[in-house]
Amino acid sequence: MSQSPHNHDDRLGKLEESAGYSDHHIEILSGEIAEINKAMLGLTRRFAHIEARLSELNNRVGEEMPNVPPPHSAGPDIPRDPL
Repeated sequence: MSQSPHNHDDRLGKLEESAGYSDHHIEILSGEIAEINKAMLGLTRRFAHIEARLSELNNRVGEEMPNVPPPHSAGPDIPRDPL
């Protein structure tokens, strides 16, 4: 069974339209990925800066923070002072 040329033209038109929509969506998604990448790079820089600053503050203090249980977890038999 062969299809008429009209059916081939319709099918080709639908495929071209579908490809056009796909290209449009690919462009939109590519732009979104670029924006996410840009935001992630900014957050990575901020995180590195915060890490460096925290390390600097820790060095100034000279010792790490004491391991103190939170006040709500200290019962009558658990001291509230640093361990």
